[in-house]
Amino acid sequence: MVSLYELPPYRRAQLLRRWAHQGVAFVEDLVRDAEKRPCRLPTPPPGPPGRTFAVPGDDGRFHLERAGRMLCGEAAAAGAWSHRQHCSWIEREHGPQEWTGGRQDDPEAALASVVAEWPVRTTGPGVDPGTVDRSERCLAGRYALLHLWPPRPARTASIRRLRAALVDALGADCHLCGLYPGAMVDHDHQSGRVRGLLCALCNRVLEECPHLTGCPRADYLLAPPAAGLNLLYPASQQWRPKEATRQRVIEQLGFDPFEGLHPAP
Repeated sequence: MVSLYELPPYRRAQLLRRWAHQGVAFVEDLVRDAEKRPCRLPTPPPGPPGRTFAVPGDDGRFHLERAGRMLCGEAAAAGAWSHRQHCSWIEREHGPQEWTGGRQDDPEAALASVVAEWPVRTTGPGVDPGTVDRSERCLAGRYALLHLWPPRPARTASIRRLRAALVDALGADCHLCGLYPGAMVDHDHQSGRVRGLLCALCNRVLEECPHLTGCPRADYLLAPPAAGLNLLYPASQQWRPKEATRQRVIEQLGFDPFEGLHPAP
C-alpha cells in the first residue's frame, strides 16, 4: 500500500499545499484510499469523430461543427440548431457588471442570471477554428466545448516558442488526454523542465494526482512526453504562490511542506 511519503518530495509538497485546510491526516488517507481508484481523464467532447470546423451562423457567431453536427446546439426543425446558454452578471448600484466567476464579497452586489435560447442556421462554409477571434466564438453548450476552441497565443515570445516546439514534436492535442487542444505549456515546478502540452482541463487537476503509478496522470508525471526534448520553462514566467498563501498553508499544517525543496530560480 502506497503512503504519502513514498511520493516524490515535490509532488508530496504539492498535495499537502493543495489540501492544507484538511490537515496532514486527510492527505495521508487520500493517498492510501486512492490506490485502487486511478484518476479519470476528461470525458470526450460530444459529437462524431472527425475534423472540427468553425461555421458562421445567422446569429453573428461562429459555431463548432463536426461531420455535419453543430456541437454547441441540438438539432431542431427547419434546418436550425437550438442553442441554450446560461448568462450571469452582477447587479451593482451603478448598473450591471460582467461576472467572471469567483466569490463576491460586496454585500451590496447581487448575482443575476438568465437562460437564453435561440435557433441558429449556418450561413457559410467552415473555417479553421484557430482563425476565429474569441469574441466571435459561440459559448453555448457543454462547458467542455469551450476547450475545443484553440487557445489564444501566449503573451510572451518564449512561451510561444516552447508551444511551437511541443506541437512540432508531439502534436497540437493535449499530451495527456489527447481529447482537446493543448493550451498550457506544462513544466516541473522544481526543475523547470517542460513536461508537455496540456489542455486546460488536464492542467487544472494534474498536480492533485495522489498516485505513484497505475494512473494516467501519474504515468505522465513519471515519464513526461517532452522529457527527451530537454526544454526549460523560463524562470521569469513561472508561477509563484503569494507569501500570504504560503503563510496560511504553514499555519494550517504546522510546517512548510516546501522546506528544503528549491524550485527553479
